[in-house]
Parts: sequence; C-alpha cells; structure tokens
Amino acid sequence: MLPVAGKPLLNHLVEAFKKERINDITVVGGYRADAIEKGGIRLVVNERHETTGELASLACAAQHLNGDTVISYGDLLFCSYILRDLVEVDSDFTVIVDSSQAPQPAAPATDFAYCSQADDRALFGHKVWLESVVSSGQSLPSERAPQGRWMGLLNVRAGARDTLLATLADLQKRADFDTLNMAALLNALIAAGRKIEVHYVHGHWRGVNDLDDFRCAGNFAHGQTPIGSKGSENARD
Repeated sequence: MLPVAGKPLLNHLVEAFKKERINDITVVGGYRADAIEKGGIRLVVNERHETTGELASLACAAQHLNGDTVISYGDLLFCSYILRDLVEVDSDFTVIVDSSQAPQPAAPATDFAYCSQADDRALFGHKVWLESVVSSGQSLPSERAPQGRWMGLLNVRAGARDTLLATLADLQKRADFDTLNMAALLNALIAAGRKIEVHYVHGHWRGVNDLDDFRCAGNFAHGQTPIGSKGSENARD
C-alpha cells in the first residue's frame, strides 16, 4: 500500500490486470492486511503469514482459482505488453523470464530460471520450456548459467487448473510446506512431467523489495521506461 507515483503499488498491479480484462482478482494479505484497499478485489488473509511462505499464501486463495488464471507476486510493476503477451500464450502453463537478469556475486539466487534454450531472436516461432527454477536457499549450479530470472508471473489455462491444484495439494503434504515458495511449485509441476512454456522479456519491469527499489519505482511507474539488469531486481511478495 506504499504510494508509488501517487497511488498504492497494489493499485498499479490491479489496474494492469483490469486493463487486460482480468477483473476477478483475489489478493492474499498478510502483514497489515487491514490497510489493503478492497475496492475491485477479493481479499483473503493468510493468518499465519509470519511463519509461512508463498505457497501457504497461494493455498489461501486456491478455491478462487477458476478458469484461465494469472498468478502474480504482489509487488510488481511492469510494462503493459508483458501481461498482454502472457495471456495470449496458449500453453497450459506459461511463465515470464527476464533474459537481462544475471546472478550477482553474494546476491540471493532465488527465481533464476533454467530453460531449454536461451533468449534468441533467431528462435522466433520455436517454443522454449522451463527446466527448473532456483528456490530460496538453493545454490546455482556451477557448471551452467541460468537463462534469466522468472519475474513472478504464471499463466494457468483453465484446462490445467486441476493439475495445478493437485500439485499444490501434494506439496501441502510435505513437512516443509510452510517454508516453500513459488519456485517449488513450478519445479514440482516440471517433475510431474508438466510442460511450462517460457516467454522471454528483456527488462521492462521492477520488483519493489526494499527502499532502493521503492525510490526508483516512481520513475518507472511514471514513464515505464526500459530498465537494465541492475534495475529489474527480483520480485518477492
């Protein structure tokens, strides 16, 4: 709910979805959920937010995942074409990967993506598939560099809804479920043989994770100008 370019960050995200005629929007709240403006959204609350992670929050909204669904981190700013292109992909599962992102020394490796092929304009018309996403606490394999960073957007077609919910239910049986993040869900889908298509972007988004990101977010929201790999830091909810 912090103001970015004159309105709460969440409002920017909700407006981006509504612009693409995505009007049935569920927001999972945690800390200070009482401060969230409820106009135009459905609010559910993860009452255990202090001790649980992203998948526990997603599970709170599972009953509202109906039809074609976009799952998003809650702190994203992005150029409008990113969401528009995402919802036009016809695969059961599709993610957005920013190929401008590269691991930085001593920085968290979370959400770096390994894909079947790197971003290459020569591959136009060829599908690229997600192979794995680095979860929180994992290390990057030394023998291979990732192809970019997953920015926190997942499109799920209606026909794949039951698969998504079944995978989430299986993960809930794990003793460490409360600590799992979204990368664990993507990896579980892949391990079960589900194909996740990759749609590449090169910058043009921002995750607002700390004060430095917040200071820069206003300029991005005002102009939606391209940003480099340093600016488009990872997105967390």
